Amino acid sequence: MSAATASAPGDQQPAGLSMAQIEQVRTQLQSDIEMLQSSIQRLQYAQEGFGESMLAVSRLPTNNQDNSLLVPLSSSMYVPGRLSDPDHVLVDVGTGFFIEMRPKKAQDYFKRKHDYIQVEIDKLQKVLYDKLLTRQQINGIIQMHLQQQQQQQQQQK
Repeated sequence: MSAATASAPGDQQPAGLSMAQIEQVRTQLQSDIEMLQSSIQRLQYAQEGFGESMLAVSRLPTNNQDNSLLVPLSSSMYVPGRLSDPDHVLVDVGTGFFIEMRPKKAQDYFKRKHDYIQVEIDKLQKVLYDKLLTRQQINGIIQMHLQQQQQQQQQQK
């Protein structure tokens, strides 16, 4: 005897899953959605950092200009400084490694990283959209089941 015929009428849903299984799927979907939203936020934060770095490199003084600038010690505290070599910058490429680059090359590096992250954000947003649609369908199935239960209760009265 199959699971569909062995259970009581109304226990099986159109998708062939019990209400308990549908609730598990909805819970897992909610967890996936929250994880995706968190990942997208972290990527957007990293992307902002690369955008700010691009902008900072583009604002560096050139050889012809005054080489003084403000050096951030924290997000709200700066000290005056002088750029000793405006033709080279040190770029943090991750895990404590720094590479000396010309400002134009550094700007290109930050742009590539910024654009790469945007591609990854777009991929995650597509997956997130699909998960949100699936959650909406699951909620529709649950709503339909609740309406069927109410109708059955009213018919039994």
